Amino acid sequence: MTSGEKSQILSRNWLPYIEAVIVLLFISLILVHTRKGETESDLLPLSEVQKTIKQANEYFAVQDLAKAAIAYWQAIRAIESAKKESPGEASHLDSALLHVYLRVAEIYSHGSWVKDARKRVARAEQIQPEHIDVYLLSGKLLREDGEKEAAVEKFRKVLEKDPNHAEAHYLLGVLYQSMKKFDRATEHYKKAIESDAELVRLPFEPTPIGLQARLQLSRTYRRMLQDFRFVDRELTDEDMAKIGQLEAQSVDLLEEVMDKDSNHTEATDELIGMLYARAAARGREGETRSYDKALEVYTRITELDPNDVDAWNQIGEINRSYFQDAEAALKAYRKAYELSPDPGILAEIKNLEEDSTLTIDGLE
Repeated sequence: MTSGEKSQILSRNWLPYIEAVIVLLFISLILVHTRKGETESDLLPLSEVQKTIKQANEYFAVQDLAKAAIAYWQAIRAIESAKKESPGEASHLDSALLHVYLRVAEIYSHGSWVKDARKRVARAEQIQPEHIDVYLLSGKLLREDGEKEAAVEKFRKVLEKDPNHAEAHYLLGVLYQSMKKFDRATEHYKKAIESDAELVRLPFEPTPIGLQARLQLSRTYRRMLQDFRFVDRELTDEDMAKIGQLEAQSVDLLEEVMDKDSNHTEATDELIGMLYARAAARGREGETRSYDKALEVYTRITELDPNDVDAWNQIGEINRSYFQDAEAALKAYRKAYELSPDPGILAEIKNLEEDSTLTIDGLE
């Protein structure tokens, strides 16, 4: 093992601890700044509140959460002070206070500071209990606590106000999937995809909801496929048709993700796994047409991952054994050997070279 490989292994082993330290530092930083905002004697002038909230929103948008929290807390203290002094005159500030409480709750939730996140949501709920974002964030916090049924009700409240709310549909899909209610999960994932046609990026989300919903819907179909393994009877033609449909839909969804985000690692890995299973099934059929299809699948795998040695090997094997295409086989084997100089691959190359008039350059 080289020193570089050892270094990579050590880095992977330490990664969880490094991430944990970063989260703790983040939470500590937020704690210091928010406590500071609560104890400083000088209040932000009321005339500066809207400007400060705007600045906080800008920090929030670029995920500078510590600065965002400081600014939001300055606004909270100024607004709450004004409301105590002149409740009637300051009622117009309720919408601003609602907004900052929800944003602070999101920041706390992101930092796993769930208890304080709940407190801020509760304060927002006192201002406007039926606000769509109050329902949404309440549902997220309930889901984190494992209160699935209560979370479902909150997300349903969101959809009563906005039937095309992509995130609420997606979150309901995740909940129903975890409850093994796959038909309901499928329904909401499809609606989430339809509702996020523009693939809008949301704060704290690694990818747009529309892509996440496609990935999860693909996984749901695969989970439904697994149920056929435990059927205590001989599979019917209808069963086989359903299996083929679920497999095709799962692959198509992953292809859609790749089409919209070619760097989506999870989708790439899962698609390659499904394509290998598809290619193996085609090969077992033992017909020339099936090997044609298997060859197409392995070729697609090399498009997704040009460094996949096994796929190049399979392309070489199919071309050599079933199509007697020595030139195509040699090309594939050479690529496989370039990626992994295995003696077995080299033997295949030498055998083909001896049986053909083609020459192989650069191999010893």
